[in-house]
Amino acid sequence: MNWKLRFLLLVAFHSGCLYSRAQKIDSMMNIYAEKFPQEKLYLQFDKKAYNPGERIWYKAYLFTGFDPSPFSKNFYAELYDAYGNLILRNSAPINESTATGSFDLPASFEGTRIRIRAYTTWMLNFDTSFVYIKDLRIIGSSQDSILHADSSPTLLNFFPEGGDLVAGIENNIAFKANDSFGQPRKVSGILYDQSGKALYNFNSTHDGMGSFLLVPDKNDVFYAIWKDEKGSEHRTDLPSVKTSGIVLRILNSNSKVVFSVSRPAENQAYQQLIVVAHMNQQMVYKATVNLKDISMNGGSIPTQQLPTGILQVTVFDINQMPLAERVCFINNSNYNFEGKLTVTAKSLQKRGRNVVDVQIYDTTKSKLAIAITDAEVDGNRPLDDNIISRLLLTGDLRGFVKDPYYYFQNNSDSLSRQLDLVMLTHGWRRFKWDDVIKGKTPVIKYPIEDYLSLNAEVLGVPSSHIAKDESLNVIFQYKDSSTKMLSVPYVNNSKFKLPGLVFYDTALVFYSFNTNRNLSNEAAVIIKNGLYVGPRKIKSFTMSLPVWSPDDSLLVRKSRLVFAEIARLQDQDKKIQNLEVVTIRRRIKSDKEKLDEEYSSGLFSGGNATIFDLQDDQSSYAGMDIFTFLQGRVAGLQITNTQSPTPTLTWRGSTPGLYLNEFETDAGSIKDIPVSNIAMVKVFSPGSAGVIGNSTGGIIAVYMKKGSARKPDPSIKGLDMVRMTGYNLKREFYSPDYLINPEPETNDIRTTLYWNPNLQTNKVKRTISISFYNSDLTHKIRIILEGFNDDGKLIHLEKIIE
Repeated sequence: MNWKLRFLLLVAFHSGCLYSRAQKIDSMMNIYAEKFPQEKLYLQFDKKAYNPGERIWYKAYLFTGFDPSPFSKNFYAELYDAYGNLILRNSAPINESTATGSFDLPASFEGTRIRIRAYTTWMLNFDTSFVYIKDLRIIGSSQDSILHADSSPTLLNFFPEGGDLVAGIENNIAFKANDSFGQPRKVSGILYDQSGKALYNFNSTHDGMGSFLLVPDKNDVFYAIWKDEKGSEHRTDLPSVKTSGIVLRILNSNSKVVFSVSRPAENQAYQQLIVVAHMNQQMVYKATVNLKDISMNGGSIPTQQLPTGILQVTVFDINQMPLAERVCFINNSNYNFEGKLTVTAKSLQKRGRNVVDVQIYDTTKSKLAIAITDAEVDGNRPLDDNIISRLLLTGDLRGFVKDPYYYFQNNSDSLSRQLDLVMLTHGWRRFKWDDVIKGKTPVIKYPIEDYLSLNAEVLGVPSSHIAKDESLNVIFQYKDSSTKMLSVPYVNNSKFKLPGLVFYDTALVFYSFNTNRNLSNEAAVIIKNGLYVGPRKIKSFTMSLPVWSPDDSLLVRKSRLVFAEIARLQDQDKKIQNLEVVTIRRRIKSDKEKLDEEYSSGLFSGGNATIFDLQDDQSSYAGMDIFTFLQGRVAGLQITNTQSPTPTLTWRGSTPGLYLNEFETDAGSIKDIPVSNIAMVKVFSPGSAGVIGNSTGGIIAVYMKKGSARKPDPSIKGLDMVRMTGYNLKREFYSPDYLINPEPETNDIRTTLYWNPNLQTNKVKRTISISFYNSDLTHKIRIILEGFNDDGKLIHLEKIIE
């Protein structure tokens, strides 16, 4: 939104020492804001529920604070099952703070939930709790365990406002009840002291949340006896009472935030305090609070000029130690731009034609995506997280928030109070105050990436043999047969690098050394694309999806009807693919002998060895390393620490010898080689490798592809060649035109009727007309439009056709 958050100094500093200490907080926050901006993501999907075998379409929006992020250039998305196993991984270039892509959910997937994890590598330098996570429901034919979520135990937690329960001061205590899936639960109970005396009755007032006031004595111990929705009784202890500390209280009104800080009357430790408020790392308020002669004081923070979002208020002592903290939500309704969806032609008949006009009133350039789906298989949850609630609210909070868009429906006092309960029971921790106060800055393990990079490393010769002015002459040959010539400069330590490349799928890379042309014959050259390779497994997790409701019965029934038809069509495809596999196996059997003759020599040629031909398998194993490929394929070979830079290999109690192009090497060097650059792996079992080195643990010989491994362009001669993997192939959404082809061969069972992630408007073009056709099954259509403009303002529109 291009907000210039104003620094407001409302209380004069009374002490030079205090002023000096406070300035350190200022300067460090400025450093964090300027050098360590925090990115956050939102992904818009075509729908909310899928069947195995379906394609999941998405568009990613990347923000820094309140503005589209200009920093990261590479986007990563991963698909995991409920056990934390990686299913698929995507990468895409970020253009104008957006990226697009899709996942083909395997037809064999049997789970009922999947998790999307999306990020930029810059985000991984900071608290990974803020990496984008989204759980999606998979219907298929599996019975969903969440149907029985009512049996999940209810948990109750108490949250003193500001952080601590302090003796002698009135404390505001918030609480939240939820099940193990994160879903809110109603509770009611009684608060008791250590003597068993009943003090207060309490009840949840909104989504399992509520609050009450309490003035504890220093010797008090509190516990609650409460009942869940089933009437079962439970006990939960409250946090312990502290005899020293600060209580921070906040009242969030329409145009200002009123705060108070209190200390125990008999405790003189906190006579002067510093109160700091910031939004998205930008300080918007700072003041001193004098508690020398009084035990409570406060002030107010003007908010009418602030953007909509989370405001964090922190109280420090004179030694800059944080004492209390609170977040509150500022909603000035200045976050969106206006638009309208108008249906100009409507037909809910089979294959009927519909037309919807997207009209944007704002003249600023906007980037939009539209999803048009069968509403009966897309659920009925209009208050789910969307681009507005994610980028302004949930993207800055830890934990699950039910129906987050509910809090943007209006600015009523009742809704504001409910939203404040969310603030009281959820944490926001973009800063580690201990590091800020000590002047420590984050360790940047992942610098901001500049798209793909050609990273070449020369193995087999000392780096001293490479001239400082050496460079690689490279010719890229893309899938469409177009070519591009580049010069890749030498960096150091046998490495060459050229960033800023953008291409999809794979490309043939022909290369030669500019100064010492014989290097190609003397050494092995590894070429990688510079993309980050994320984990193949994460911790198993409990999905936080809404429990099935009676309204979802139609969704399940219709989705399974669609799934049955998808399975029938895929079964036909599978039979065709099986015939292709038989043909390939026959060809590979004879080619292995030719491959061995072409690549191996001397003691490595022939012999009793297992040969793996990878020349035609690079697409199947993109993103894997060769050890992952070999694991499970070589009997007796044990590979551990596969996530580390140097895996550990054992075979019959000994370590196998590793060779790259018949030069002895280590596991770390081989792990870095993309499988797409490997032509052949030859494995000699222990005792069968003759006199090749120490063969007690067997031999694994890896051979890089030569120029002859592929049929190059006839115009490119005399150059070595490897295949380099680019971004995931971009797919175009297919939308049938029944005016041209009114009777297709198969039934139209589409549940996503139209998807376009690349709509744009500007001051000249502010209306877009979209034509699409109904399927054979759809009786109710949902349209969702989302996006942002160059000012960082957001839009979310939803319309139903029925």
